[in-house]
Amino acid sequence: MNYEHFQRNDFLHNDSFVRWVLFQEEAPFWQAFMQKHPAKADEVAQAQQLILAVQKAEGKNTPALNQKAVWANIEDIITEEQEVKSLSISRLRHSVVFRWAASLVLLAGAAWLWTTRQPDHHVNYQDLIAVVEEKKPRQEVANDGQTTKKIRLEDGTLVYLEKGSRLSFPVHFEAKRREVVLSGEAFFEVTKNPAKPFYVYSNELITKVLGTSFRISALENGKQVTVKVQTGRVSVYTQNRVDTADPETKGLLLLPNQQAVFNRTNEILNRSLVEIPLPIIAQSPLVKRQFDEVKVAEVFEEMEKLFGVEIRYNEDALSDCILTTTISDDSLYDQLEVICQTIGAAYKEIDAQIIIESKGCK
Repeated sequence: MNYEHFQRNDFLHNDSFVRWVLFQEEAPFWQAFMQKHPAKADEVAQAQQLILAVQKAEGKNTPALNQKAVWANIEDIITEEQEVKSLSISRLRHSVVFRWAASLVLLAGAAWLWTTRQPDHHVNYQDLIAVVEEKKPRQEVANDGQTTKKIRLEDGTLVYLEKGSRLSFPVHFEAKRREVVLSGEAFFEVTKNPAKPFYVYSNELITKVLGTSFRISALENGKQVTVKVQTGRVSVYTQNRVDTADPETKGLLLLPNQQAVFNRTNEILNRSLVEIPLPIIAQSPLVKRQFDEVKVAEVFEEMEKLFGVEIRYNEDALSDCILTTTISDDSLYDQLEVICQTIGAAYKEIDAQIIIESKGCK
């Protein structure tokens, strides 16, 4: 298809483009297209804004959907002011774009109401239980005490349930997957079984693991849902309705010392480092600790091994930076602060990575 001649409305009606904007499908193709045709950036951006506005409207659906309000929200973000001014609202309502947007919003709203029936749009513990109970008989453990309660599941998985929390799990796991539902906070030590993934449903987040340890905090009325990984790898992705499908490719992959935080208000899922990154125990004996007049790149390499955190920097800029230091199991951030002050650099965290900024050593 000859996409280089597409205008904004052409992109809006192209299935491949819409799937890319909403679900990141065929991302390599569209990224290559944008690099090859930078002149199309404005039209692509406008089309993206319209599609995302419709998606946002979907999340705000009510039984009495106000089409005028939906269109007003879409109209406000169109950057082509002249086009907006030249078309009256009555003509806009009859345009192809509006028919597409309104139809999508109405259909999505009907589907959402059918599956969730929730006035506040949040997925909660009872909604999840209602879905999973249809599969197999389940049992529930509630921690009404003041101390952590230890639960051993039939596969050997250990769950440390914090006070005020509840865990629902089947009497017997299914043949190909292990599923539990959490309300509150718990630490999991999942028995490894690559043939039988372990799923934790906690409000709007789905956490999928094969065998690892991690902590989930999903308070029923909390503003956030948090997953913190201690060992292994974890996939985390969101659900804006009760759905136990596996849209894993649209989520985040978390490594040790990383966390995913889902904001239930704006429905944004972010990845970052945990507040206090801890050494990866299995690797720590392999890490060199003492350094005498070595390039700082060597120190960063050993710190990456120790904490499992990627440290990015300009190799050319730091090629002349020589350092004498010791690294320990203490705070990663404190040690980075000392190193950066020594070499005249600064650091910041972006997407669970440490970025070193420096103009070089003199």
